[in-house]
Amino acid sequence: MKSSSALPAATPDSRGVSPLVRYAPVGILGAVVFVLSLITRALLIAVHGGWPAGRWPALARAFAVGAVYDVAVTLWLLLPLTFYLTIATPSWLARRVNRVLLVATVAVATAGALFVAVAELVFFDEFDGRFNFVAVDYLIYPTEVVNNIWESYPTGWILAAIALVAAVVVYASRRPLRRAIDAAAPLRARFGLALAYVVVLLASTSIARPSLAHVSDDRALNEVASNGYYAFWEAFQGQGTSYDALYARRDSTETLPRLRSLLADAASPPAAFTPWTSFRHVTATRPIRRLNVVVVLEESLGSQFIGVLHPDSAPSLTPHFDSLAGEGTLLTRAYSTGNRTIRALEATTSSLPPLPGVSVVRRPESVDLFTLPTLLRTRGYSTEFIYGGRAMFDGMGSYMRNNGMQRVIEQKDYPSGEFTTAWGVSDEAIFDKALTEMDSLHATGRPFYTLVLSVSNHRPYTYPAGRITANPNEHKRVNAVQYADWALGRFVRKARTHAFFDSTVFVLMGDHGARVYGAAEIPLASYAVPVLFYAPGILSAGARVGDLASSMDVPPTILGLLGGDYDSKFFGRDVLSPHARPGVAVMTHNNEIALMRDNRLAVLGLRGATTVYDLDANAAMHRIATPDASARRLVEDAIAYFQSADDLYRRGEYRFHSVPQTVATLGDKHAGAH
Repeated sequence: MKSSSALPAATPDSRGVSPLVRYAPVGILGAVVFVLSLITRALLIAVHGGWPAGRWPALARAFAVGAVYDVAVTLWLLLPLTFYLTIATPSWLARRVNRVLLVATVAVATAGALFVAVAELVFFDEFDGRFNFVAVDYLIYPTEVVNNIWESYPTGWILAAIALVAAVVVYASRRPLRRAIDAAAPLRARFGLALAYVVVLLASTSIARPSLAHVSDDRALNEVASNGYYAFWEAFQGQGTSYDALYARRDSTETLPRLRSLLADAASPPAAFTPWTSFRHVTATRPIRRLNVVVVLEESLGSQFIGVLHPDSAPSLTPHFDSLAGEGTLLTRAYSTGNRTIRALEATTSSLPPLPGVSVVRRPESVDLFTLPTLLRTRGYSTEFIYGGRAMFDGMGSYMRNNGMQRVIEQKDYPSGEFTTAWGVSDEAIFDKALTEMDSLHATGRPFYTLVLSVSNHRPYTYPAGRITANPNEHKRVNAVQYADWALGRFVRKARTHAFFDSTVFVLMGDHGARVYGAAEIPLASYAVPVLFYAPGILSAGARVGDLASSMDVPPTILGLLGGDYDSKFFGRDVLSPHARPGVAVMTHNNEIALMRDNRLAVLGLRGATTVYDLDANAAMHRIATPDASARRLVEDAIAYFQSADDLYRRGEYRFHSVPQTVATLGDKHAGAH
């Protein structure tokens, strides 16, 4: 008699072979994926900083939690193969094409798992985190990413090693695979095994929640505790999700009035605002001037590299920027809004806080937004965006064309033969093109606005030989920084000889820091960027502004320098105004968004989590265990900034020609909201 309590999976078939034999391919690939996940986690910890004894309890928790994620991910990845082996009949499996298919599946899946493991190590080394929004974004634009990887790493050797290991795994598994193909597992037993598989899958999935990875106050160690596949799926799901679905929220009848009080200053008092929006009239503090505007976004030029911001570090990597800083006005405590270039583009054009998920630069609905180039066009300005790569990357070209840019210059517009990297032509070629374009615009007699984006200071760190003393074949970031600085200095020196120079305001700034690193939930050092307003004869030479600033402050500061009243929806402030409101910095990192004011930082996390930190003189973060009234106000201000920005954007209120809703309309729409 058969035991009624026996699981069908444990019952041998009529030939004395357990039905489990049929699922040998699942077991083989499951072991490969799980062991690779374990090894990857150990290597990531080594990348993050090794195994100091004081962190062993946290490391143990990271591995224990990681095992839960790894089991859930492995089961999901192998679900299709399990389903196939469950429904396939013995005669179907016995066919030659299916035998080949099963072996090929093991080979390809093993190679894929190895490739993902290597990719995780590379990604973590650059971003100090598991696959996140950045990884999702990069998959959409494989040309630049693949070329970058190919030029930065011995990719051919790595792929060959992956193929070799996959072949070894298949060879070592040949006997279990043959037995699996030949096994005559009864249908009832197969369904029993499949049911048990699904039960374990659902159980592990219910346990593997995002909050489970919080094993310590070390952000990077929490990233290690997670799983790359899981993190990627979480990021992918969050791409189009609204703020309300992810973060702490309040009724809009609370957040929008609070936002008005946060944005108000002497130039735009509360009475100047249209209710329930960020729209207000800004009264000029300077007479109007028809000055040209040139904004240069320097790829990955974080404050950490700027000699004038670190006078005790010698020698300086940026002597040309340092020299220019002596002739202009430098913001010494400015922060980018994100760790991607498109975050700098959205901040310096639209002055919006970084909305969760996809940048507004990438969103198809980002048409006719309230942007600086659109506003300047109403003043008669010519506008252009100059980039060395392909404008389709990250949707930059379409965003610019849809939001005030009359011309977009990209890689195809440069002469053939220019020095080119994976990301586009060299910085010097970009700047030479910019000078030519600006000469043409100046000849029309109209003022112009030019936004220039450099590319050279980026992995694989290649640049033309003979420009600096460092060897370009070394492919070092510090060398690329020196070349970027040399090209920037050359650009400004050449611009001085052009007719437009004396009537031009230059904004020379980093788009974001060079690399995300550190244990902090928001690695502030990676977001610090230099921002230099440069206009000899117009701006004070050698001035330093130590107030907290954000890259989204650039548009209103430029308009303040140009003078004249204007209507605004911008979230930033005029940093150089004599009556500027207190400075703030807003930023996004992975799934967290944050607001900094004075020496405190409020962080909003997924599922309504809120945390406040005190910042010391070195910007190190110290969690406030019991938030006081000031900390609670900062959290509410952060919610007002981000929730309101997301709400205004989604309702179309941030469009240039949108008509603000009435108080009654908004009140009816949000009545009863929680």
